[in-house]
Amino acid sequence: PSVRVRRLEAAGPQAAPWRLPWPVMSVVAAFVTAAASWLLVTGFCVLGWITVPAIKASAVLQLGTQGWLLAHGVSVALPGAQVSVAPLGLTLIVIAVGLGACHQAVTHSHPPQAGVLGVRTVRMGLVFGLVYLVVIGIARNWTEGQRLAQPSLLGAIVLVFGLGLVGSARALGWGPARLPWWTRAAGSAVLAGLGVMVASGAAVVVTALVSGRDRVAMVHDALEPGVLGGVMLLAAQLAWLPNFVLWGGAWAVGAGVQLGLQTVISPAQSFVGMLPAIPVLGAVPPAGPMPKAALLWLASGVAAGAVAAWLFVRQAQRWGQLRGRPLGVDVTAIAGALVGVACGLAFTLMQVPASGDLGSVRLVDLGARLGAVTIMAPTSMGLAGMMTGAVLGWRSRPKPADAEAGHKVAEPSTQDSEVLDEADLPTSVVAGRKTDPTAGG
Repeated sequence: PSVRVRRLEAAGPQAAPWRLPWPVMSVVAAFVTAAASWLLVTGFCVLGWITVPAIKASAVLQLGTQGWLLAHGVSVALPGAQVSVAPLGLTLIVIAVGLGACHQAVTHSHPPQAGVLGVRTVRMGLVFGLVYLVVIGIARNWTEGQRLAQPSLLGAIVLVFGLGLVGSARALGWGPARLPWWTRAAGSAVLAGLGVMVASGAAVVVTALVSGRDRVAMVHDALEPGVLGGVMLLAAQLAWLPNFVLWGGAWAVGAGVQLGLQTVISPAQSFVGMLPAIPVLGAVPPAGPMPKAALLWLASGVAAGAVAAWLFVRQAQRWGQLRGRPLGVDVTAIAGALVGVACGLAFTLMQVPASGDLGSVRLVDLGARLGAVTIMAPTSMGLAGMMTGAVLGWRSRPKPADAEAGHKVAEPSTQDSEVLDEADLPTSVVAGRKTDPTAGG
């Protein structure tokens, strides 16, 4: 045999992974996720400590812990300001680390017995979330101290328990059994529509940065951060990049974005007040009416609703054809409208964790204007979905010639039916009907 074969034969069988009880592994997964994400944020603060060595080490660790709490949706109190805008970039990193930790916890725990896969998933998810929530509570009590007047653990509760349940379910390969086809189709369609809105928001942010690059550079140069400070400033702004993308989507749908008091921007008009010296805010357009071409961004909501409705209605039409019940124009229009409204509501919910405060006086209520998004996103996407569904239903309707041909095929003549009936009768009965003129009734 060849050298490769001899080496494979000499190698022993692959060692089985070490295993521990699932409660122990769930606790370990929670601690690993919390520690890894905390080290990432605190390491960033320690890097900044190099430029300002006069700060105490305890203050640096406290600041890093506050940034870690903020990534979990917990508002923190800084000197003279209350910050509640979660850096969703860090939140996505926490989710990625948590999913990996849950996968390893399932791999290195004793496998569940047959028929209890769902029970094991729920138990591991609840233990993970409970331990993680205790860690968050300890960290918050250490950093905030006596400033715990504002309870803000709702976002953290949803995040950690949802992360534990979803991570355990993915690792165990468990999912709800026998979901109706329309739930899976609607979920895929809504995700596609949200993808269109996220892409539109990213395009808005890139366009704003390119058009306002001179103002962005001017603010950056005025801060004089240096090389290391410039890298840290860029990394800090990238932590909030998903927030900016979601705000850009809200701007594109026509709802507008509020950046503190007296600063509201929309595709039609911009009102700009005092803004902090943050380079990315240099992309905010100057006050006054926007160019007429900016109104073209309103087509993003229409495109999102149309994409979601097209995907859902096409699957619904296939389902109807397989069962011999083609859907009419009214049904497809209603289905498209409903999935469009669902996409708009889901986009509105995504704006909730992306919004918050960056201060206590002027920089309050940063983010999309939730009231306007709640109205405009479901309305525009629902109308686009209804029109898309109606068009798909109209195009797939049976043509008059095909319907008439099908009607003729489906309804045989009286003579043919009599022949078919006689073919199914016994020979003696048919002979009696032919000899007796009154036998036919």
